[in-house]
Order: sequence, then structure tokens, then C-alpha cells
Amino acid sequence: MATAASSLITPVQVYYDKVFLDRAKIELRHDFGAQVKNVPLNSGAVVRWTRFSPLALITTALSEATNPAEVAMTATQVSATLAEYGNVTNVSSLFSMTQIDVGLKEHIEVHGQNAGESIDQLIRNELHSGATSQTVVTATAASNFSNIHTSDVFTGLEVRRAVRTLKLNKAQRFESGLYRGIIGPANSYDLFGNSEWLDAHRYTTSDAIERGVVGKLHGVEFVETNNQYVTLSGGFSAAVSNVANVYETYIFGKNAYGVVNLGSITAPVVIVKNPGPNDTSNPLNMFSTVGWKMPFAVKTLNSSWIVSIASSTAGATTATF
Repeated sequence: MATAASSLITPVQVYYDKVFLDRAKIELRHDFGAQVKNVPLNSGAVVRWTRFSPLALITTALSEATNPAEVAMTATQVSATLAEYGNVTNVSSLFSMTQIDVGLKEHIEVHGQNAGESIDQLIRNELHSGATSQTVVTATAASNFSNIHTSDVFTGLEVRRAVRTLKLNKAQRFESGLYRGIIGPANSYDLFGNSEWLDAHRYTTSDAIERGVVGKLHGVEFVETNNQYVTLSGGFSAAVSNVANVYETYIFGKNAYGVVNLGSITAPVVIVKNPGPNDTSNPLNMFSTVGWKMPFAVKTLNSSWIVSIASSTAGATTATF
């Protein structure tokens, strides 16, 4: 993590780094289980992943003293293009003189939250569009989004069906031997009250709590996010009646999607600039600026290894995007 700041001494830069990164990490949840792609600096804006297809099974015995015929490996390249994201705000000189905001700490925290939430939403949107299909598995077996009603809540049955799909598609498990899931508070509210939720399997280690893991069920460990993808009921056809807001929960295997890591510059860079004698854009030193930027890309690597479960919720919620 690096901070660019004019007229700031090194200890202050380190302090800003920590404040900014700590706040940004809190907001990141949809990176849970993403494959990180390391890309050398100055290697171009297009990042490529290579996905090899399984070989055909061998059911015929080898012939004695005869080499088998060679087969070709089949590979698919998946690419993403880096783009730079960022934000900046002004801090007035009057504010700086009248507010107790040592080192602009509160401003740095707000930008850290903005960076974390922004990157998290980019990943979430890719998961939404990258899944093989919007798998609707609800209590009434709704056939599509517009048929989901308020009674079609998220339960352990949906988890079992998603795991079945991943197994049939030969999705890889993570090192823990489990698949992973990202669930919002609207659906965790329903799941935690479901008879299939195994309370004895809740994680209690400090490491799990720090990662946001709330528990496991049917071979899936779940992390909770407050940035759940929601389709409002008003987004459906006017001819459809009695529909509900639709909340998406993602369950996936290892290497289902990837994010880009550029080593030293992948983390958001927080930049604090104070007025200087050569700053012609700010002749009266009326403001300072605080901002962040980072290059980023996210891509679905294997859509058949991501299941998107659409459901309603029994809890009263306010849906946001």
C-alpha cells in the first residue's frame, strides 16, 4: 500500500496508509474466493487467464509395447482489460482551520470506505452477470424472477441444490474442502432461522470472524455482505402482480472468477495534496485535496462454477444498489 502526499513526512504517510487500507478492507466481501492474477508492471492493459479443459477419459487398456496416440490439450483464454478507478474531494481551508481532524483522518476513512465499496461492487456485478444462469430455486419452484413471491425465501434446500450443481459441473473446492458463498443480511436472516442451518457448524475462530465468515452449511462456508445484488419488484413487467424484490446469493468453486493484482500498485493509492507555491489552480490556497485511485479488473473464469440463487426474504429490508 502506498500513499502519495505532498509535504507529508513519512510517519504521517504510514499512518494514512493504515487508516485508509483498514477501512477499505472492511468493505470488501465479494472478493471472497477470487483467484488473484499477478501481472508484471508495464506489460499492457489486457490481462489473460488460461483455462485448460479436462482430457477425455480413458476406458481402453494400452496395447502391449505400443505407445498410445497423443492427444492435444484444449485451452480457453479469458481476458480482462485494466481500467483505473478513483475519486477526489476538496477540503476547504476554513474547514482545516476550524475542525479538529488531525491529519485529515476522517477524510481518509471516508475515502477508504468509498474505495472498498466501489471495488466490491465491481466484483459483485461481475458475479451477477457471469453465473451460468440465474438459478431460481425457491419454495414454490418459481420459473423466473417475475414469479418470485415474498414466501420464496432462502433456505438450506437452495444450498443443497447449488452444491449439487457445482458437483455435477466438477467445480473445484477450496483448500478447506468446501465451496464458498456470499450472502446478504436479507437472506442470512432467513437461512439462520431455517431448520437445516447447523448451528454447531458456526465458525468461532478469530480468523473466521475477521474474514466475515458467518458459518457453513452443506459443504459451503458463507461470508456476509451488506452490498447484496437486488432487483427491485418495480423492475418487472407491469403485467406481473404480487412479485417481490429479488435478492441474489452466490455459491461458487475455486477459480470461478479472478481479480487482477499488480503487485505494488494494485492496492488503492490514497493521495493528499496541500496547497503549494507553484499550484496555479489554487492561487489563494483555498483548499486541499484528498483522493484515491487504483487500476482494477475482474472476470468470470468459469461460469459453470458459479451458481446465483434468486429468492425473496421474510425480513423487512430496504433494497439499494
